[in-house]
Amino acid sequence: MAHRRWFIGILTFAALLHVAAIHRTLVPAQDGLKFLAAARRFQSDPWIDVIKGTDQHPLYPALIAAVEPVSAALLGPGPDAWRIAAQGVSALASLLLLFPLFALARAIFDERVALIAVILYVLLPVPGEVGRDTLGNALGLLGMTATLALGAAAIRRDSWRLALAAGLAGGVGYLARPEAILAPMAVGLAWTLYLARTRGASAVATAPALPALGLAVLVCVGSYALAKGQVSEKLALRHAASLGPQAAARRSTPQPLPQGLAEAGLDLSAKEESDDKTLGGPVAALVWVGRKWWDEMCWGFAIMAVWGLARRRAVQRLCDREPGAGGAEGLVLGVFAATYVLVLVRHGSSLGYLSSRHVLPLVAASSIWAGAGVFVCVRGLGMKLAVPPRAWRGAVAVVTAFVALILVVYQLRTGHESRRGHWEAGRWLVANARAGEQILDTRGWARFVADRADGYDYWHVRQALSDRSLAYVVVGRDELRAKSRRAESLNALLAFAATPVRDFPVIVDGRDVGTRIYRMNQPISWEGFTP
Repeated sequence: MAHRRWFIGILTFAALLHVAAIHRTLVPAQDGLKFLAAARRFQSDPWIDVIKGTDQHPLYPALIAAVEPVSAALLGPGPDAWRIAAQGVSALASLLLLFPLFALARAIFDERVALIAVILYVLLPVPGEVGRDTLGNALGLLGMTATLALGAAAIRRDSWRLALAAGLAGGVGYLARPEAILAPMAVGLAWTLYLARTRGASAVATAPALPALGLAVLVCVGSYALAKGQVSEKLALRHAASLGPQAAARRSTPQPLPQGLAEAGLDLSAKEESDDKTLGGPVAALVWVGRKWWDEMCWGFAIMAVWGLARRRAVQRLCDREPGAGGAEGLVLGVFAATYVLVLVRHGSSLGYLSSRHVLPLVAASSIWAGAGVFVCVRGLGMKLAVPPRAWRGAVAVVTAFVALILVVYQLRTGHESRRGHWEAGRWLVANARAGEQILDTRGWARFVADRADGYDYWHVRQALSDRSLAYVVVGRDELRAKSRRAESLNALLAFAATPVRDFPVIVDGRDVGTRIYRMNQPISWEGFTP
């Protein structure tokens, strides 16, 4: 019963940490604006039209739309209610993820190691930050972790019902994030290996659990594909599954630039090109994954994960477990890690990029082994130093509190200070932009804060430049100073037809990443414009 009290304490601590961090958040993630736009549509449009009209998987924005009325009732309607609803859904998913994570670690070792693994995961900065951001990653990761825990339990108990539950968890996770489909695939592969090794190849064909697992996944994925018309719009998934590029959308009406701009050769790219180097091939992608995993495990815990994996049998003896204990969980986690890394390497080498968020499932799985490594190191040091047990427990408590304090302070720093200028610009627009005056916002944050859903982002700059009611342009100062054709085009457009009205400078690491607002003076004609 003691471990339950500790687990509840960790759960409460994690919830308070999420609440404090959400309170300090200024604006949502830029990619999160797409989820929030889809969530708004879920409240007004037919759900099937929303699914067809967005390239995001639908579960996360649908849950935001369901939670937002509660948030609005408590905080009042507006952008903060939407942001907090989105972050609340992610934070709740992150808290629920601790249950399957604890179950996996306990099955391999015991409750003590499981508690260490859970608290490590709660304290790691990147899982904490992504776990409460306005992104679908936390929900997808919950589906993946639940699938692995249920799948391992199904293998251990030879239960088709648990296999069905694992498939449903993976299928639901897929509705949040496309990579969640890898979890039931790994469970199916692990089960096939287990059956072939223990019962022979013929058992694979007759086992009822594998069809149950596949059927549950197929119901979720097939339902989404039926509504969407395709398995996914996500480019990464289409490359991994060799589906080929998505068919180009045919527009019924053209979107030309105004006369005078069409011939100017402007670069109207939605985003500035990233300074990150393109991954050159499988080896470079594998090295990148290893480095990101190392960083997100905060270096020391990465070492503990390797040590815990190497000392698995010794830790199990300390936990009074037999050497083969948790064999199903270890097999599932191993197959999943190998499968996931292979897919990441293929993705990185094919598309040339990877996101740090892609490594999170590996971090979650590694926290189990990191917990084992910490446990065996603390236990071994206590025995070698010959310190009285009471004094040693006190020393461990002090060191633990110190490490936890550092990681908590790091998590609670003001996230993404570079977005403060956009937040201030949004507040200025609330006070100064009149109804009917359209806003072009290159990043989208100021328009979100101003609660102006009817404006334009830079993906729709052609429509914005053709709109006579375009009144304000919000742009990052760093975008204007960039050494690129896009920046030259943007500066030329603003110099020709706009006047700066307000600056919001923000200095981060010696760089001005603030925001500037321009008053747009739409010319009668763009004839004579030269970039």
